[in-house]
Amino acid sequence: MRQTIFKRLFLTYGITLIIGFGILALLLLQLFNQYFIETKKQLLMDQGKKIRQEIVLGLYTGQLDQKKLFDDLQILDKFLNARIWLVDSQGVIFGVSGPHEEKYLGKKIDGKQLLPLFQGKSIFEKGTFGGKLEEPSLTVGYPIFWKNLFKGGILIHASLPEVQKTFADIYRLTVWAILLSGLIAYGILYIQIRKISQPLKEISEAAKIIADGEFQKRLSIETGDEIEELGKSFNHMAESLEKIEENRRNLVANISHDLRTPMTSIRGFIEGIVDGTIPQEEHQHYLNVVLEESKRLIKMTNDLLELSNIQQGQVEVRKQAFELHETIRRKLISFEKLITEKNLGVTLILYADQVRVFADPLFVERILSNLLDNAVKFTPEKGNIVIRTSDDHERVRVEIENSGVNISDAEVKKIWERFHKGDSSRGKYKTGFGLGLAIVKEMVGRMEERIWAESGQGKLKVIFTVQKA
Repeated sequence: MRQTIFKRLFLTYGITLIIGFGILALLLLQLFNQYFIETKKQLLMDQGKKIRQEIVLGLYTGQLDQKKLFDDLQILDKFLNARIWLVDSQGVIFGVSGPHEEKYLGKKIDGKQLLPLFQGKSIFEKGTFGGKLEEPSLTVGYPIFWKNLFKGGILIHASLPEVQKTFADIYRLTVWAILLSGLIAYGILYIQIRKISQPLKEISEAAKIIADGEFQKRLSIETGDEIEELGKSFNHMAESLEKIEENRRNLVANISHDLRTPMTSIRGFIEGIVDGTIPQEEHQHYLNVVLEESKRLIKMTNDLLELSNIQQGQVEVRKQAFELHETIRRKLISFEKLITEKNLGVTLILYADQVRVFADPLFVERILSNLLDNAVKFTPEKGNIVIRTSDDHERVRVEIENSGVNISDAEVKKIWERFHKGDSSRGKYKTGFGLGLAIVKEMVGRMEERIWAESGQGKLKVIFTVQKA
Protein backbone atom coordinates (compact mmCIF):
# COMPACT_ATOMS: atom_id res chain seq x y z
CA MET A 1 0.00 0.00 0.00
CA ARG A 2 1.40 3.39 -1.03
CA GLN A 3 2.26 5.64 1.90
CA THR A 4 1.45 9.32 1.33
CA ILE A 5 3.73 12.03 2.68
CA PHE A 6 0.86 13.08 4.96
CA LYS A 7 0.71 9.63 6.56
CA ARG A 8 4.48 9.36 6.88
CA LEU A 9 4.86 12.79 8.47
CA PHE A 10 1.85 12.33 10.73
CA LEU A 11 3.01 8.92 11.95
CA THR A 12 6.63 10.04 12.37
CA TYR A 13 5.84 13.21 14.28
CA GLY A 14 2.98 11.54 16.14
CA ILE A 15 5.19 8.73 17.42
CA THR A 16 7.84 11.31 18.32
CA LEU A 17 5.25 13.25 20.34
CA ILE A 18 4.06 10.11 22.14
CA ILE A 19 7.61 9.07 23.00
CA GLY A 20 8.47 12.61 24.09
CA PHE A 21 5.41 13.00 26.32
CA GLY A 22 5.92 9.47 27.67
CA ILE A 23 9.50 10.25 28.67
CA LEU A 24 8.31 13.54 30.20
CA ALA A 25 5.66 11.72 32.23
CA LEU A 26 8.22 9.19 33.53
CA LEU A 27 10.66 11.96 34.42
CA LEU A 28 7.95 13.88 36.24
CA LEU A 29 6.96 10.72 38.12
CA GLN A 30 10.54 10.25 39.26
CA LEU A 31 10.96 13.93 40.11
CA PHE A 32 7.68 14.07 42.03
CA ASN A 33 8.59 10.90 43.90
CA GLN A 34 12.01 12.24 44.88
CA TYR A 35 10.66 15.67 45.73
CA PHE A 36 7.89 14.46 48.04
CA ILE A 37 10.10 11.89 49.71
CA GLU A 38 12.79 14.52 50.30
CA THR A 39 10.18 16.96 51.57
CA LYS A 40 8.71 14.32 53.88
CA LYS A 41 12.18 13.32 55.04
CA GLN A 42 13.08 16.91 55.89
CA LEU A 43 9.78 17.40 57.72
CA LEU A 44 10.31 14.24 59.77
CA MET A 45 13.87 15.22 60.61
CA ASP A 46 12.84 18.72 61.70
CA GLN A 47 10.02 17.39 63.87
CA GLY A 48 12.27 14.64 65.23
CA LYS A 49 14.71 17.26 66.49
CA LYS A 50 11.89 19.17 68.19
CA ILE A 51 10.51 16.01 69.84
CA ARG A 52 13.98 15.09 71.06
CA GLN A 53 14.39 18.51 72.63
CA GLU A 54 10.99 18.29 74.34
CA ILE A 55 11.76 14.82 75.68
CA VAL A 56 15.19 15.85 76.95
CA LEU A 57 13.82 19.05 78.50
CA GLY A 58 10.62 17.52 79.74
CA LEU A 59 10.85 13.82 80.39
CA TYR A 60 14.36 13.65 81.81
CA THR A 61 14.09 16.88 83.81
CA GLY A 62 10.74 15.92 85.29
CA GLN A 63 8.94 18.88 83.74
CA LEU A 64 6.84 16.63 81.47
CA ASP A 65 5.01 13.47 82.53
CA GLN A 66 4.56 10.47 80.24
CA LYS A 67 0.81 11.00 79.75
CA LYS A 68 1.33 14.53 78.52
CA LEU A 69 4.18 13.31 76.34
CA PHE A 70 2.07 10.60 74.74
CA ASP A 71 -0.78 13.06 74.15
CA ASP A 72 1.66 15.33 72.33
CA LEU A 73 2.91 12.37 70.30
CA GLN A 74 -0.65 11.58 69.18
CA ILE A 75 -1.07 15.15 67.99
CA LEU A 76 2.19 14.94 66.07
CA ASP A 77 1.09 11.56 64.67
CA LYS A 78 -1.91 13.18 63.03
CA PHE A 79 0.04 16.27 61.96
CA LEU A 80 2.86 14.31 60.37
CA ASN A 81 0.73 11.33 59.32
CA ALA A 82 3.54 9.24 60.79
CA ARG A 83 4.06 6.73 63.62
CA ILE A 84 6.37 7.74 66.49
CA TRP A 85 8.22 5.30 68.72
CA LEU A 86 10.29 5.97 71.80
CA VAL A 87 12.97 3.40 72.63
CA ASP A 88 15.17 3.10 75.69
CA SER A 89 18.87 2.46 75.83
CA GLN A 90 18.26 -1.30 75.44
CA GLY A 91 16.23 -0.84 72.28
CA VAL A 92 12.88 -1.63 73.95
CA ILE A 93 9.90 0.37 72.73
CA PHE A 94 8.35 2.14 75.69
CA GLY A 95 6.27 4.80 74.00
CA VAL A 96 4.10 5.02 70.88
CA SER A 97 2.03 7.78 69.28
CA GLY A 98 -1.35 6.07 69.25
CA PRO A 99 -3.48 3.10 70.29
CA HIS A 100 -2.94 1.41 66.93
CA GLU A 101 0.77 1.27 67.74
CA GLU A 102 0.42 -0.24 71.23
CA LYS A 103 1.14 -3.72 69.84
CA TYR A 104 4.76 -2.63 69.51
CA LEU A 105 5.13 -1.68 73.20
CA GLY A 106 7.70 -3.79 75.01
CA LYS A 107 9.17 -5.17 71.81
CA LYS A 108 12.90 -4.95 71.41
CA ILE A 109 14.56 -3.67 68.28
CA ASP A 110 17.67 -5.41 67.00
CA GLY A 111 20.83 -3.67 68.13
CA LYS A 112 22.12 -3.51 64.57
CA GLN A 113 19.12 -1.36 63.65
CA LEU A 114 19.91 1.06 66.47
CA LEU A 115 23.70 1.02 66.13
CA PRO A 116 23.80 4.53 64.57
CA LEU A 117 21.82 5.84 67.56
CA PHE A 118 24.29 4.25 69.99
CA GLN A 119 27.01 6.08 68.07
CA GLY A 120 25.18 9.38 68.36
CA LYS A 121 24.16 9.46 64.71
CA SER A 122 20.74 9.86 63.12
CA ILE A 123 18.94 7.18 61.12
CA PHE A 124 17.33 7.48 57.71
CA GLU A 125 16.19 4.48 55.73
CA LYS A 126 13.41 3.20 53.50
CA GLY A 127 11.82 -0.19 54.02
CA THR A 128 10.08 -2.20 56.74
CA PHE A 129 12.76 -1.40 59.34
CA GLY A 130 14.08 -4.88 59.73
CA GLY A 131 10.64 -6.45 59.30
CA LYS A 132 9.10 -4.55 62.23
CA LEU A 133 6.73 -2.58 60.00
CA GLU A 134 3.87 -3.98 57.95
CA GLU A 135 4.49 -1.75 54.92
CA PRO A 136 7.44 0.11 53.40
CA SER A 137 8.07 3.34 55.25
CA LEU A 138 10.41 6.28 55.59
CA THR A 139 12.16 5.97 58.95
CA VAL A 140 13.94 8.82 60.70
CA GLY A 141 15.68 8.25 64.03
CA TYR A 142 17.44 10.53 66.50
CA PRO A 143 19.46 9.53 69.58
CA ILE A 144 18.60 10.89 73.03
CA PHE A 145 21.48 11.78 75.32
CA TRP A 146 21.17 13.10 78.84
CA LYS A 147 24.26 14.21 80.70
CA ASN A 148 26.42 12.51 78.06
CA LEU A 149 24.66 9.21 78.66
CA PHE A 150 22.74 7.36 75.91
CA LYS A 151 19.11 7.18 77.04
CA GLY A 152 17.48 5.85 73.90
CA GLY A 153 16.05 7.32 70.76
CA ILE A 154 13.10 8.57 68.76
CA LEU A 155 11.92 6.69 65.65
CA ILE A 156 9.42 8.24 63.25
CA HIS A 157 7.89 6.07 60.52
CA ALA A 158 5.99 7.58 57.57
CA SER A 159 4.23 5.11 55.26
CA LEU A 160 5.72 5.26 51.75
CA PRO A 161 2.36 4.40 50.10
CA GLU A 162 0.85 7.29 52.07
CA VAL A 163 3.64 9.62 50.93
CA GLN A 164 3.21 8.47 47.33
CA LYS A 165 -0.54 8.89 47.62
CA THR A 166 0.07 12.52 48.55
CA PHE A 167 1.62 13.32 45.17
CA ALA A 168 -0.49 10.82 43.18
CA ASP A 169 -3.29 13.34 42.68
CA ILE A 170 -0.87 16.04 41.58
CA TYR A 171 0.86 13.58 39.28
CA ARG A 172 -2.52 12.49 37.89
CA LEU A 173 -3.42 16.09 37.11
CA THR A 174 -0.03 16.56 35.49
CA VAL A 175 -0.52 13.47 33.33
CA TRP A 176 -3.96 14.70 32.26
CA ALA A 177 -2.42 18.06 31.39
CA ILE A 178 0.25 16.26 29.35
CA LEU A 179 -2.41 14.20 27.56
CA LEU A 180 -4.45 17.32 26.81
CA SER A 181 -1.33 19.07 25.54
CA GLY A 182 -0.59 16.00 23.44
CA LEU A 183 -4.07 16.11 21.87
CA ILE A 184 -3.71 19.82 21.15
CA ALA A 185 -0.24 19.19 19.71
CA TYR A 186 -1.69 16.40 17.56
CA GLY A 187 -4.35 18.78 16.28
CA ILE A 188 -1.80 21.45 15.45
CA LEU A 189 0.43 18.79 13.89
CA TYR A 190 -2.46 17.57 11.72
CA ILE A 191 -3.20 21.10 10.50
CA GLN A 192 0.45 21.89 9.78
CA ILE A 193 1.08 18.63 7.94
CA ARG A 194 -2.06 19.22 5.87
CA LYS A 195 -0.67 22.63 4.97
CA ILE A 196 2.50 20.92 3.78
CA SER A 197 0.99 17.90 2.04
CA GLN A 198 -1.98 19.58 0.34
CA PRO A 199 0.12 21.96 -1.80
CA LEU A 200 2.44 19.08 -2.69
CA LYS A 201 -0.61 17.07 -3.75
CA GLU A 202 -1.76 20.01 -5.89
CA ILE A 203 1.69 20.23 -7.47
CA SER A 204 1.63 16.48 -8.20
CA GLU A 205 -1.80 16.69 -9.83
CA ALA A 206 -0.77 19.76 -11.83
CA ALA A 207 2.37 17.95 -13.01
CA LYS A 208 0.20 15.10 -14.34
CA ILE A 209 -2.00 17.59 -16.17
CA ILE A 210 1.02 19.28 -17.75
CA ALA A 211 2.46 15.87 -18.63
CA ASP A 212 -0.73 15.32 -20.67
CA GLY A 213 0.06 18.44 -22.69
CA GLU A 214 -2.17 21.01 -20.92
CA PHE A 215 0.50 23.66 -20.33
CA GLN A 216 -2.04 26.33 -19.27
CA LYS A 217 -2.34 24.83 -15.77
CA ARG A 218 -1.17 27.17 -13.00
CA LEU A 219 -0.92 26.85 -9.22
CA SER A 220 -2.06 29.32 -6.57
CA ILE A 221 -0.11 28.44 -3.42
CA GLU A 222 0.27 31.06 -0.69
CA THR A 223 2.04 29.47 2.27
CA GLY A 224 4.80 32.04 2.67
CA ASP A 225 7.53 29.40 2.74
CA GLU A 226 9.63 27.17 0.49
CA ILE A 227 6.50 25.38 -0.80
CA GLU A 228 5.19 28.69 -2.14
CA GLU A 229 8.56 29.19 -3.84
CA LEU A 230 8.23 25.69 -5.28
CA GLY A 231 4.77 26.60 -6.60
CA LYS A 232 6.15 29.76 -8.23
CA SER A 233 8.98 27.74 -9.77
CA PHE A 234 6.41 25.23 -11.04
CA ASN A 235 4.36 28.03 -12.63
CA HIS A 236 7.53 29.43 -14.20
CA MET A 237 8.30 25.98 -15.57
CA ALA A 238 4.75 25.66 -16.93
CA GLU A 239 5.05 29.07 -18.61
CA SER A 240 8.37 28.05 -20.15
CA LEU A 241 6.90 24.77 -21.38
CA GLU A 242 3.90 26.61 -22.80
CA LYS A 243 6.23 29.01 -24.59
CA ILE A 244 8.36 26.12 -25.86
CA GLU A 245 5.23 24.38 -27.13
CA GLU A 246 4.09 27.58 -28.82
CA ASN A 247 7.53 28.03 -30.38
CA ARG A 248 7.49 24.41 -31.50
CA ARG A 249 4.15 24.87 -33.22
CA ASN A 250 5.31 28.10 -34.82
CA LEU A 251 8.54 26.40 -35.87
CA VAL A 252 6.64 23.57 -37.53
CA ALA A 253 4.32 26.05 -39.22
CA ASN A 254 7.22 28.24 -40.35
CA ILE A 255 9.27 25.32 -41.64
CA SER A 256 6.21 24.00 -43.44
CA HIS A 257 5.65 27.39 -45.05
CA ASP A 258 9.30 27.89 -45.98
CA LEU A 259 9.47 24.40 -47.44
CA ARG A 260 6.13 24.49 -49.20
CA THR A 261 6.75 27.71 -51.13
CA PRO A 262 10.00 26.68 -52.88
CA MET A 263 8.86 23.07 -53.25
CA THR A 264 5.65 24.25 -54.93
CA SER A 265 7.67 26.46 -57.27
CA ILE A 266 10.10 23.65 -58.06
CA ARG A 267 7.25 21.22 -58.72
CA GLY A 268 5.41 23.73 -60.92
CA PHE A 269 8.46 24.52 -63.03
CA ILE A 270 9.44 20.87 -63.44
CA GLU A 271 5.87 19.87 -64.38
CA GLY A 272 5.79 22.74 -66.90
CA ILE A 273 9.03 21.52 -68.46
CA VAL A 274 7.91 17.85 -68.50
CA ASP A 275 4.44 18.42 -69.98
CA GLY A 276 5.68 21.03 -72.48
CA THR A 277 3.82 23.98 -71.00
CA ILE A 278 7.12 25.86 -70.75
CA PRO A 279 8.70 26.36 -74.18
CA GLN A 280 12.04 24.73 -74.94
CA GLU A 281 13.84 28.05 -75.18
CA GLU A 282 12.79 28.95 -71.59
CA HIS A 283 13.85 25.65 -70.01
CA GLN A 284 17.27 26.96 -69.01
CA HIS A 285 15.78 30.00 -67.28
CA TYR A 286 13.36 27.97 -65.19
CA LEU A 287 15.95 25.31 -64.43
CA ASN A 288 18.10 28.11 -62.99
CA VAL A 289 15.12 29.17 -60.85
CA VAL A 290 14.74 25.58 -59.66
CA LEU A 291 18.46 25.47 -58.89
CA GLU A 292 18.27 28.68 -56.81
CA GLU A 293 15.26 27.40 -54.88
CA SER A 294 17.10 24.13 -54.23
CA LYS A 295 20.11 26.07 -52.96
CA ARG A 296 17.79 28.04 -50.68
CA LEU A 297 16.34 24.82 -49.27
CA ILE A 298 19.80 23.37 -48.74
CA LYS A 299 20.94 26.57 -47.00
CA MET A 300 17.92 26.51 -44.69
CA THR A 301 18.59 22.86 -43.85
CA ASN A 302 22.27 23.55 -43.18
CA ASP A 303 21.37 26.53 -41.00
CA LEU A 304 18.95 24.41 -39.00
CA LEU A 305 21.57 21.72 -38.48
CA GLU A 306 24.18 24.31 -37.54
CA LEU A 307 21.85 25.98 -35.03
CA SER A 308 20.96 22.62 -33.51
CA ASN A 309 24.63 21.63 -33.20
CA ILE A 310 25.52 24.94 -31.54
CA GLN A 311 22.63 24.66 -29.07
CA GLN A 312 23.62 21.10 -28.17
CA GLY A 313 27.26 22.09 -27.63
CA GLN A 314 28.52 19.97 -30.49
CA VAL A 315 30.37 22.90 -32.06
CA GLU A 316 33.60 23.54 -30.18
CA VAL A 317 34.54 27.13 -29.37
CA ARG A 318 38.22 27.70 -30.15
CA LYS A 319 39.23 31.07 -28.81
CA GLN A 320 42.45 32.70 -29.92
CA ALA A 321 43.90 36.18 -30.30
CA PHE A 322 43.34 37.86 -33.69
CA GLU A 323 42.92 41.33 -35.24
CA LEU A 324 39.25 42.36 -35.20
CA HIS A 325 39.22 45.50 -37.34
CA GLU A 326 40.92 43.76 -40.27
CA THR A 327 38.30 40.99 -40.03
CA ILE A 328 35.52 43.61 -40.20
CA ARG A 329 37.12 45.28 -43.24
CA ARG A 330 37.44 41.97 -45.12
CA LYS A 331 33.89 40.96 -44.32
CA LEU A 332 32.54 44.34 -45.44
CA ILE A 333 34.41 44.04 -48.76
CA SER A 334 32.73 40.66 -49.38
CA PHE A 335 29.35 42.47 -49.42
CA GLU A 336 30.54 45.14 -51.87
CA LYS A 337 28.52 43.76 -54.80
CA LEU A 338 25.22 43.65 -52.87
CA ILE A 339 25.86 47.09 -51.40
CA THR A 340 26.57 48.55 -54.84
CA GLU A 341 23.46 46.94 -56.39
CA LYS A 342 21.22 48.69 -53.81
CA ASN A 343 23.26 51.90 -53.91
CA LEU A 344 23.69 51.85 -50.12
CA GLY A 345 25.77 54.31 -48.17
CA VAL A 346 28.22 52.59 -45.80
CA THR A 347 30.07 54.28 -42.93
CA LEU A 348 32.87 52.44 -41.13
CA ILE A 349 33.96 53.96 -37.80
CA LEU A 350 36.78 52.13 -36.03
CA TYR A 351 38.10 53.57 -32.77
CA ALA A 352 41.65 52.38 -33.56
CA ASP A 353 43.61 51.16 -36.56
CA GLN A 354 44.09 47.78 -34.96
CA VAL A 355 42.63 45.99 -31.96
CA ARG A 356 43.31 42.44 -30.94
CA VAL A 357 40.54 40.37 -29.39
CA PHE A 358 40.35 36.93 -27.80
CA ALA A 359 37.52 34.94 -29.39
CA ASP A 360 36.74 32.26 -31.95
CA PRO A 361 37.61 33.92 -35.31
CA LEU A 362 35.26 31.62 -37.26
CA PHE A 363 32.39 32.50 -34.93
CA VAL A 364 33.12 36.23 -35.24
CA GLU A 365 33.26 36.02 -39.06
CA ARG A 366 29.94 34.16 -39.15
CA ILE A 367 28.37 36.68 -36.76
CA LEU A 368 29.54 39.58 -38.93
CA SER A 369 28.32 37.83 -42.10
CA ASN A 370 24.83 37.22 -40.75
CA LEU A 371 24.47 40.71 -39.29
CA LEU A 372 25.73 42.42 -42.47
CA ASP A 373 23.51 40.16 -44.58
CA ASN A 374 20.46 41.24 -42.57
CA ALA A 375 21.51 44.89 -42.68
CA VAL A 376 21.92 44.85 -46.48
CA LYS A 377 18.75 42.82 -46.96
CA PHE A 378 16.47 45.12 -44.93
CA THR A 379 17.98 48.46 -45.84
CA PRO A 380 16.02 50.06 -48.69
CA GLU A 381 17.79 51.34 -51.80
CA LYS A 382 19.94 54.41 -51.16
CA GLY A 383 19.71 53.68 -47.43
CA ASN A 384 22.59 53.80 -44.99
CA ILE A 385 24.56 51.23 -43.01
CA VAL A 386 26.93 52.17 -40.19
CA ILE A 387 29.53 49.79 -38.75
CA ARG A 388 31.08 51.15 -35.57
CA THR A 389 33.45 49.84 -32.88
CA SER A 390 34.16 51.38 -29.48
CA ASP A 391 36.26 50.68 -26.41
CA ASP A 392 34.22 49.07 -23.63
CA HIS A 393 36.82 48.57 -20.86
CA GLU A 394 37.95 44.94 -21.17
CA ARG A 395 35.87 44.40 -24.31
CA VAL A 396 35.27 45.85 -27.74
CA ARG A 397 31.74 46.86 -28.65
CA VAL A 398 30.72 46.25 -32.28
CA GLU A 399 27.62 48.01 -33.66
CA ILE A 400 25.93 47.42 -37.01
CA GLU A 401 23.17 49.91 -37.77
CA ASN A 402 20.90 50.08 -40.81
CA SER A 403 18.20 52.56 -41.80
CA GLY A 404 14.71 52.04 -43.14
CA VAL A 405 13.55 49.61 -40.45
CA ASN A 406 10.74 50.40 -38.01
CA ILE A 407 10.39 47.67 -35.39
CA SER A 408 8.55 47.91 -32.06
CA ASP A 409 10.30 47.10 -28.78
CA ALA A 410 8.21 43.93 -28.48
CA GLU A 411 9.26 42.87 -31.97
CA VAL A 412 12.94 43.58 -31.23
CA LYS A 413 12.88 40.95 -28.47
CA LYS A 414 11.63 38.33 -30.96
CA ILE A 415 14.16 38.81 -33.75
CA TRP A 416 16.44 36.19 -32.14
CA GLU A 417 13.82 33.43 -32.47
CA ARG A 418 14.12 30.79 -35.16
CA PHE A 419 12.08 31.53 -38.30
CA HIS A 420 10.83 34.79 -36.87
CA LYS A 421 9.52 37.11 -39.56
CA GLY A 422 9.28 40.87 -39.55
CA ASP A 423 5.50 40.59 -39.86
CA SER A 424 3.31 37.71 -38.78
CA SER A 425 1.63 37.51 -42.18
CA ARG A 426 5.01 36.71 -43.73
CA GLY A 427 4.16 39.03 -46.58
CA LYS A 428 6.16 42.24 -46.66
CA TYR A 429 9.34 40.72 -45.20
CA LYS A 430 9.09 37.50 -47.08
CA THR A 431 12.70 36.59 -46.53
CA GLY A 432 12.38 37.70 -42.90
CA PHE A 433 15.03 37.36 -40.24
CA GLY A 434 15.08 33.59 -40.74
CA LEU A 435 17.71 31.59 -38.89
CA GLY A 436 20.59 34.04 -39.20
CA LEU A 437 20.00 36.01 -36.00
CA ALA A 438 19.16 32.86 -34.03
CA ILE A 439 22.55 31.43 -35.04
CA VAL A 440 24.24 34.73 -34.16
CA LYS A 441 22.72 34.79 -30.67
CA GLU A 442 23.78 31.20 -29.96
CA MET A 443 27.33 31.85 -31.17
CA VAL A 444 27.68 34.98 -29.06
CA GLY A 445 26.35 33.09 -26.06
CA ARG A 446 28.80 30.22 -26.57
CA MET A 447 31.65 32.74 -26.48
CA GLU A 448 30.23 34.09 -23.20
CA GLU A 449 29.60 37.51 -24.71
CA ARG A 450 26.52 39.75 -24.93
CA ILE A 451 24.34 40.76 -27.88
CA TRP A 452 21.28 42.97 -28.01
CA ALA A 453 19.30 45.14 -30.42
CA GLU A 454 17.95 48.68 -30.27
CA SER A 455 15.33 50.23 -32.55
CA GLY A 456 14.17 53.79 -33.07
CA GLN A 457 13.89 56.66 -35.56
CA GLY A 458 13.63 54.25 -38.47
CA LYS A 459 16.85 52.46 -37.59
CA LEU A 460 17.82 49.08 -36.20
CA LYS A 461 21.08 48.72 -34.33
CA VAL A 462 22.57 45.36 -33.29
CA ILE A 463 25.40 45.45 -30.73
CA PHE A 464 27.64 42.65 -29.55
CA THR A 465 30.81 42.51 -27.45
CA VAL A 466 34.15 40.76 -27.92
CA GLN A 467 36.80 40.26 -25.22
CA LYS A 468 40.09 42.07 -25.71
CA ALA A 469 43.23 39.98 -26.03
